[in-house]
Amino acid sequence: MKNLFLVVVLFLVASNLTFSQKKGDKSPMPIGGMEAVAKKVVYPDEIKGKNIKGEVQVMVTVDSTGSILATKIYKALHPACDSAAVKAVRSVKFKPGEKNGKKAIKKVIIPISF
Repeated sequence: MKNLFLVVVLFLVASNLTFSQKKGDKSPMPIGGMEAVAKKVVYPDEIKGKNIKGEVQVMVTVDSTGSILATKIYKALHPACDSAAVKAVRSVKFKPGEKNGKKAIKKVIIPISF
């Protein structure tokens, strides 16, 4: 639960610092919140026991219907963690973002802790 809280806080901070919001603008959000993404994260077998810990940040471009158009590693940790983070993000559906109160293509950064 502590890790989930940290993921949510980091998500909110990262999305507000990276992409400024104007009135009527909203970032895309995973349906089910960050908890939905956290449930999909699988710690890679190849790094178990290697004490690799940290955060991967995945930049997600979401279209006006909530479909993911693209993902990009914004902050890398380890190739196996990066891959697991992208897989987790791509496995959830998103609520589309808004620009000037209308659904629009928007980007958001999703932090994943390992």
